[in-house]
Amino acid sequence: MKPFDYFKKTFIGVFVFIIVYKIVIELFEGLSGFTLEFAFKLLLTAFFTALTLGVLNYFFKLDISKKKNNT
Repeated sequence: MKPFDYFKKTFIGVFVFIIVYKIVIELFEGLSGFTLEFAFKLLLTAFFTALTLGVLNYFFKLDISKKKNNT
C-alpha cells in the first residue's frame, strides 16, 4: 500500500469517529448544545486531530485493519 493510502485511511477514520462521537454525546446531554460555535469547534478539532494522526501514520505505516492469515 502507498504511504498516502495510510494517511487517507487514518484521516477519514479519525475524522468521522470524532464527529459521530461528539454529536452522540451532545444528543445525550440535550439539544441546546448544538450551536454554530459548537459545530465550528467540532470540525476544527476533528480536522486537526485527524491530520496529526494521519501524518504520523504516513511515516509509521500502521495498518490496523489489515487481516493476518494464520495458516
